[in-house]
Amino acid sequence: MKKSFLVLASAFALLLTGCATQPSVGNTSAGSSGDMSTMQLSGDDFELAAETMINSLLSDPAFANAPAGVRKVVAIGRVKNDTALRIDTERLTAKITRAMRQSGKFVLTTAVAAGGALDSMSEDVRELRDNDEFNQKTIAKKNTLVAPDFSLSGKIRQDNIQVGGKTRVEYFFLLRLTDLNSGLAYWEDEKEIKKLGSSKSVSW
Repeated sequence: MKKSFLVLASAFALLLTGCATQPSVGNTSAGSSGDMSTMQLSGDDFELAAETMINSLLSDPAFANAPAGVRKVVAIGRVKNDTALRIDTERLTAKITRAMRQSGKFVLTTAVAAGGALDSMSEDVRELRDNDEFNQKTIAKKNTLVAPDFSLSGKIRQDNIQVGGKTRVEYFFLLRLTDLNSGLAYWEDEKEIKKLGSSKSVSW
């Protein structure tokens, strides 16, 4: 009797252990990439997207053979968030422009950007002209701001697709670099990140 009780207790314990082991939400299908612990975009996803874009841009024939030291000026254009998530798109563009500057081929302007200057101080200091409280020889002169050669713009898009009883979420990072003199896109690329999980965990 005691032996039978021990067998039943062991079986019950194993059953509880099996029930407690659930597949994590956000497991992806074969071939997908990114942070699989969440259905939403994570820091790892942004790192992966940024690294892909950086490698693509700097290895593109339009820029790979450009001599270092002759820097093209880049302005941040509009990066549209077309997802159901609240996304700080500057997080993505900052990592990319940092790598562009470190390559020695680009420099970022903060005086011009979509939606307003990244740093308004370039304009603010020029408003000090004719202010007797300031030494006018130290004020930025006219015709000294440098206009951008290129604009970095793009979009982050989200598609939700029903797959059986689950939902596959596909995020697309699309970026392009446009020559502002000609209006021609000298580079563009797209990174896709897929996730598969419960519909209850999806942000609509």
